[in-house]
Amino acid sequence: MLICNQEFDASRSSGTVYWEGAVRAVTGRQTVGRGYLELTGYGGRLALGQ
Repeated sequence: MLICNQEFDASRSSGTVYWEGAVRAVTGRQTVGRGYLELTGYGGRLALGQ
């Protein structure tokens, strides 16, 4: 089962926003691949070491 909206906003605790979950590659209407993807660093700048 694929679940929509798998973004996790932890900007108040760890300062990061990430997305993870199941993905599928599609060409036209045909699914040609399935996998797992995790994206980090796209939600803005991450301030480290204040």
